Amino acid sequence: MGFILEFFKYIVDLGVAVMMPIIITILGLIFRKKLGISFKAGVTVGIGFTGLNIVTNLLLKTISPVTEALIERFGFSLTATDIGWPVGASIAWGTEVVPFVFIAIIATNIIMIALNWTKTMDIDIWNYWQPLIVASALYLTTGSMVIAVISSIINMAIIFKLADWTQKDVEEVLGLEGISLPQIQTTAWSIIGYPINWLIDKIPGIRKINWTTDGVQKKLGIFGEPMMMGLIIGIGLATAAGYSLDKILQTGITVAASLILIPRMVAILMDGLTVISEAAHEFMEKRFPGRELYIGLDSAVGIGHPFVLALGLIMVPITLCLAFILPGNKTLPLADLAGLPFYMIFAIVPSKGNLFRGLITGVIIVIAILYISSAVSPMMTELASTVGYDIPSDASQITNLAVGSQWYTWVVYWLLETIKHIFPF
Repeated sequence: MGFILEFFKYIVDLGVAVMMPIIITILGLIFRKKLGISFKAGVTVGIGFTGLNIVTNLLLKTISPVTEALIERFGFSLTATDIGWPVGASIAWGTEVVPFVFIAIIATNIIMIALNWTKTMDIDIWNYWQPLIVASALYLTTGSMVIAVISSIINMAIIFKLADWTQKDVEEVLGLEGISLPQIQTTAWSIIGYPINWLIDKIPGIRKINWTTDGVQKKLGIFGEPMMMGLIIGIGLATAAGYSLDKILQTGITVAASLILIPRMVAILMDGLTVISEAAHEFMEKRFPGRELYIGLDSAVGIGHPFVLALGLIMVPITLCLAFILPGNKTLPLADLAGLPFYMIFAIVPSKGNLFRGLITGVIIVIAILYISSAVSPMMTELASTVGYDIPSDASQITNLAVGSQWYTWVVYWLLETIKHIFPF
């Protein structure tokens, strides 16, 4: 078992920039593309992901200290500390359920594609940690590997269908042709985002407010451009955090650069993916006329939309304020605040890029994330202890916003845990 766990850990540790060229090359060959074309497409995707990771990490390293300074300056003090999704992922990949859940997810995807139950071919193996964390929690509380594996099958089957359902809007709004987003912490919010957008459509006056990228740029001129929005947001956050003038300006420029560079890195990545997407379409058309196949990727490719990234940054101070005033919340947002753009994708997509509606939806999403993060913090703390994670001395419990963002997986968790207790097997 230890060897198997180490093998999967080795695969994951190679990183997306190494594994994606390999996966894309293999897919190209499967779809009858020449080796040279497939390999070039794979390397292009790897370069795109490398650039995307560099810019994203730069943004995270810039914003994380800002959030810490905001917390310290305004005296936020709560009992469950947000340790960030990377720690959550490392906990998930370190448990005994990994090989069984990993194989179950791949088998589920293949079977659903074969039976025409999904169009999404998920190659985003790094984000398998999301169903893994729930499967690990179930194994911890019930002791049943069967229950743990069943949870992963249910959770991923749901997300494959949601990825299919939202693909056309993802393509239209985010410009990701032939790409779907089978990532639980992002696409799960489509179940909430679309009904909220529908409700706003029913409110007179409010339904006419439409802050689109073109509209904002037209009204605000140069200040409506992505780089200027990034500069203003960065300067505003750094100023609120009490930074010195030089750090305020540095933060502003870094955020402005991110809003410009992330879409360009995504464009490079898409150059490589387009080759495989077209090959997949040709392959399916020859063998299964009329059927489509989407390439399932990490939601990082979706944060290039200027309003997605801008909304994620705007939500940082809003999330901190909500954490402090919401009754019953015990989550102290920290490490995952910089990852808020990922959770905001389906605050923006349902309204076709309307920042005003995105802001309303984003607040509702964050409220839910805070409460769910609080509810699962005891389990997260216990699970972390079982894999040997050293819990910070100043935290009585640990959690993260990413785990809170996987909302429907916890419905599955509580349901299966209840069934296990009623009908032991």
